[in-house]
Amino acid sequence: MKKYPKVKFIINLNKEIEIYFDFLKDAKQHNLNREMRWAFYNPHPKLKLLKNKNLSRSKRKKIIQDYVNDYYKKHSSAIKKNILLIEKKWRYLEGKFSILVEKIFKNYPWPKGKYIAYPTMWGMYPRDIKNEIFWFPFKQKIKNYALVVIAHEMLHFIFYDYLYKNYPKYKNHRYDFKIWNISEAFNIVIQNSPEWIKVFKEKCKAYPEHKKLIQKMKKIWREKQDIDYLLKKVLPK
Repeated sequence: MKKYPKVKFIINLNKEIEIYFDFLKDAKQHNLNREMRWAFYNPHPKLKLLKNKNLSRSKRKKIIQDYVNDYYKKHSSAIKKNILLIEKKWRYLEGKFSILVEKIFKNYPWPKGKYIAYPTMWGMYPRDIKNEIFWFPFKQKIKNYALVVIAHEMLHFIFYDYLYKNYPKYKNHRYDFKIWNISEAFNIVIQNSPEWIKVFKEKCKAYPEHKKLIQKMKKIWREKQDIDYLLKKVLPK
């Protein structure tokens, strides 16, 4: 088994605030109102006051800062306990995860990076592909789902690195959205396969709009479980 990256688990309240403003920026540019609901307003109804478009950035930042600080203060011991438990479980599974990944990516080496996992109180889990940084839920409605999220984000890191190394044309930003769709559907096909569920015990949730693409990729994967065979069938021309 090849050497795999050790994920570092770090609590950082400032990152929670950054996530909100990153999502807000993307929401304005790409009409991601659904994602704002999923990430912030549904799990934290008190933040619905932030929907007011007349709020200044400074006022908005103060509301978020106060809310995050108060939340972490109130749930401090539960948060720390959950994170330690999630990290312990990940340490137990990471070797098995690495073997599953090696099989898919033909022993391709993991990209160099920071591999930092930030726990988050929000309802969506962004990632930084360039630096191998991601977020995961410290509060779980579904047992072990944080582990599914960690595996999901780690799978993205090696997927993108493998893709850009072997198919460099897709580094062009005009392909970004299509590649994102493919990467998400690919993760669902892989993570919801019997071999992966046997390890992680839970299925990964998919975006509703990816249903047709998932079915297409699942059919191709059944024909031949080969990453290059799959990519050549689904990558845009």
